[in-house]
Amino acid sequence: MISALAITYNEESNIESYIESLSFADEIIIVDSFSTDQTVDLAKKYQVKIVQREFDNFSNQKNYAISLAKHDWIVFFDLDEKISEPLAKEIVSKIRELING
Repeated sequence: MISALAITYNEESNIESYIESLSFADEIIIVDSFSTDQTVDLAKKYQVKIVQREFDNFSNQKNYAISLAKHDWIVFFDLDEKISEPLAKEIVSKIRELING
């Protein structure tokens, strides 16, 4: 099982395509730093967990996102990165190999 995590602030131009590229993940968590654009509203159209948290620094924000993950396998990508289908398949395949030995 895979948790896909992202930290966001004013990513309305990227959020939907980013979420759609994570269809391989079992869980998607967005930790938003109180965006002032439509980031959160656009993300709410999908089955994702959205949590808002004041931004203090990247490490703390990412560690907070990790603390919310339900699964042992975690992927973190920036929102301007789109996960291609071949990459998604490779991630899933490698995790299955590791789990099944």
